[in-house]
Amino acid sequence: MIALILVIKTGYVAISISVGDKHDNFFKDYVTALNKNDSYWYKKIAENGYPNITKKEDIGYSNGAIFKQSSWAFFPFYPYLLKSTMYVLGIDFETSAFFWSLFFSIAMIIGFYWFGTIFFKNNELAFYTSCLLIFFPFTFYFSVFFTEVLFLTFVIFSFITVHYKRLFLLFFLLIPLVLLRPNGIIVILPLYIYFLEKQSIIEKNKIKWNKVFEKNNLLNSLFFISGPIVFLVYCFYQYSVTGYFFAFSIAQQGWYREFMLPFLSFFRSSDLNTQFNSWYTIAVIIFAFWNRKKLPLSFNVFILLSVLLPLLSGSVMSMTRFVSLLFPLYFLVSKPLFSIRYKYLILFFFLGLHYFTYLAWIKNLIS
Repeated sequence: MIALILVIKTGYVAISISVGDKHDNFFKDYVTALNKNDSYWYKKIAENGYPNITKKEDIGYSNGAIFKQSSWAFFPFYPYLLKSTMYVLGIDFETSAFFWSLFFSIAMIIGFYWFGTIFFKNNELAFYTSCLLIFFPFTFYFSVFFTEVLFLTFVIFSFITVHYKRLFLLFFLLIPLVLLRPNGIIVILPLYIYFLEKQSIIEKNKIKWNKVFEKNNLLNSLFFISGPIVFLVYCFYQYSVTGYFFAFSIAQQGWYREFMLPFLSFFRSSDLNTQFNSWYTIAVIIFAFWNRKKLPLSFNVFILLSVLLPLLSGSVMSMTRFVSLLFPLYFLVSKPLFSIRYKYLILFFFLGLHYFTYLAWIKNLIS
């Protein structure tokens, strides 16, 4: 699997060199292709920190064609991880981002395979599912300079620590999880439900409320408290600098995000990107709902919250990126494919689509 990760990244390099801006070396061609969109903001934070705010409009707003965006829309763990690496090793942003992209790509696929063996109790099926993940369209986002691969890594290993009842490790894993993305704090709910499932407090989607409030369960539940505490600390930090506890939420207005009913987020614009993202998201929702009984409650809640949260912001922008994080869906897709005679040929079909979507992203056809 590690070899496959490296081979696929070599494919990215070849595509980046062939269609990107030419520089004096292939590494520069590659990292330049990856350093776009959100990575611009991560670089800005890593090099300059978060800006001081004198008025609310500086955090972010939009009004017709006029808008203001700021770094406050982005959480601090990733840019400050890169900043500290840049300082310690004396390297630039792109080199630091490339190093951590490679590190977490490998860590993520190891964790995903490990969790697959837990879920399927079949090593070959877990391997096949891991291949499906890294070959699937849009999972190239795990290699660009965004937070997707870090987020999925910490999510997967958090589930693994809950499974093995290593709650002391979970206590520390939740800290970067809530400092990576706004939905990090939301993931704690399906993680806790998974914890209750492993304790047999939730069985067949039914909760044994008398056991929830038993002393031993309440004490073990305290290990989940690190995430909410760190999130609150970050909110107080935002307040101290900007005057607003949820500056990250206000900043989303600069990307034309606003609260609305989820179904109103679809097809708000006639451009190809919005149309495709809308249909893609609807297809994922239908697939997840149709197969909900094949998954435990915790996984279904994880999928629901992960899809619902961006839709509540009134936009389907980047939904292909958000959907790529829904690891239970790969479990659902891989199992029927695994029984097909030419199952590995199917993987190469997905790999072709994978590189096609990467090329589209390089050419700014998708966001």
